Amino acid sequence: MANVFDYLRWRGDISFEQAPQNEVDYLIFSLLSYIDYSKFVPSDFAESSVSLQGVSGAYFANNPLPKQEDLGFLIPKEIFKLLQTVPKTKRFCNVRMCGFVNEIDTEKEMQFSAVTFLIDGKEAVIAYRGTDDTLVGWKENLNMSFLPVVPAQERATAYLNDLAGAYSGNISLTGHSKGGNLAIYAGVHCKDAFKQRICGIWNYDGPGFGNQILNSPAYLNLHPRIHSFIPQSSVVGILLEHDEDATVVQSRQVGVFQHDAFSWNIEGQTFVYLPKEKGSNRFNDRVINQWIRELSPTQREQFAEALFQMLSSDNALTVTDLASIQNKWFFRSMKLDPQVRKIVMKTISSFLGESAKGALHEVFKKKNKDDNL
Repeated sequence: MANVFDYLRWRGDISFEQAPQNEVDYLIFSLLSYIDYSKFVPSDFAESSVSLQGVSGAYFANNPLPKQEDLGFLIPKEIFKLLQTVPKTKRFCNVRMCGFVNEIDTEKEMQFSAVTFLIDGKEAVIAYRGTDDTLVGWKENLNMSFLPVVPAQERATAYLNDLAGAYSGNISLTGHSKGGNLAIYAGVHCKDAFKQRICGIWNYDGPGFGNQILNSPAYLNLHPRIHSFIPQSSVVGILLEHDEDATVVQSRQVGVFQHDAFSWNIEGQTFVYLPKEKGSNRFNDRVINQWIRELSPTQREQFAEALFQMLSSDNALTVTDLASIQNKWFFRSMKLDPQVRKIVMKTISSFLGESAKGALHEVFKKKNKDDNL
């Protein structure tokens, strides 16, 4: 089946003037947000924008052989190929960029990054980055389960307000993973004067919200312009409450690895859709979200703090750091409170799949046996 690069080969010679932006185009913009453009794209909207072609050329001139470690353990290495390929197409060659920000604040427990793409001077596309390799970014994700709002959501709203104040045209919001959540939150909470200029919000397997937002008049008014996509075995996209109207797309991967949007199948200018009942996301919903709903906000906070302290106990700052053989976070998990340990095992095994569940069970069983000797 075809992927994003096949799409660019098929549609790359068709300009946006000939065929308007579609769900695959907005996914491409959201994936491009994972690159660090701090040396190449201005940070505000008052300065002149720069061409995507120029940014790509400058980036690879400075990083002729970019490595996977530059993005982190979890970000697909195909991102680099995408940045090389997209500007060479007729469809994207005239796109310009501005407003790149990348902010990590460990005290606020905030990870936020966004960049704006300008299409033919007619539309601004804000692409919110998803969770990157930083542990503070993943901690902020956990905080979503017990806080009504997290700092990245407030920052995403401020970013949209700043862009809308400096740019008078139509605006679209897009994001993959947490970036999809930020796109929806910002659209719902931005200044009322700017809401009418939002053409659409494109959410690619982003975590959900509490019912307080989903049932709010602001969300319901914006709902017809929100487009959410999840793979058939979505894990991230069904966390917390989620929109039942989300479109299920076919992925070539399994389990949590379906979160990689490069694995999503494409036909023409759309994804390959699946009937909702054929997706296994309902199973993941029961496995992962059941315990989230059963825990009180205080218990969720205690779990998040315990897990984060465990993961960062060897001064790890990124997910890549956790993969180091010198890091002993996994073995420290065996010393957690039994109830917390049970939740940790259930969560990890749910993310990795049924095959991991048995292995984790045996590890913990052996540990308990040794403790009783």
